[in-house]
Amino acid sequence: MNEDVLPATAELAARLEALQASVAALEKQLGRAGREQLKSNALAEAQAERLDAALEALRTAERHREEELAAERARARAAVAEARLEVARAMFPVLDGLDEALRAGDAARARPDSVEPPGALLRRLLLGADDAANAPPPPPDPTLGPWLEGLAIVRRRLLDALAAEGVLPIPTVGHPFDPRRHLAVEVVPGATPPGTVVHELRRGFVAGERVLRHAEVTVAG
Repeated sequence: MNEDVLPATAELAARLEALQASVAALEKQLGRAGREQLKSNALAEAQAERLDAALEALRTAERHREEELAAERARARAAVAEARLEVARAMFPVLDGLDEALRAGDAARARPDSVEPPGALLRRLLLGADDAANAPPPPPDPTLGPWLEGLAIVRRRLLDALAAEGVLPIPTVGHPFDPRRHLAVEVVPGATPPGTVVHELRRGFVAGERVLRHAEVTVAG
């Protein structure tokens, strides 16, 4: 009986020893694989960190570029707006001339005998001062009315063009005097109510809150 057990025990011990050796080899392989995996993981993490840093640098550079482009666009818009205002300012003397022509035309139409017509000098030289004085007043010029109407249309179109650019006339007559927008050229004593604009000598203009030209006015004292 004992003779049969001993070989079986020896065989079992041999198998156990072989199994232990296999387990040890497997553990060694697993340990080596684990270390390699750790190294691989560390390398992957380092690469991921470098990639994140590169992406953040790109995002930062893109933000800076967008900010610079936005600033450049804002400067370009401001330059264009300023140039358009300069064009508007160049139109102010033209409007002044139209206003003066319309005032003179209205005065001539209201008192045609007070304005010397084109041929008056020739008649005065040919007829003499006394005869020219006794001569009947010239008839009203029939072309004066249409001429003034044409000037008024041109003035209106210029004002509309300025309004399209945001340039508007400063309110004057009947409004309280505003030193930020009005320039008092004369004060009329006794006029009521005091501090009110009673006459506009030259039109002023604003663009939003910005005064492009002060209005020259007469103010009640």
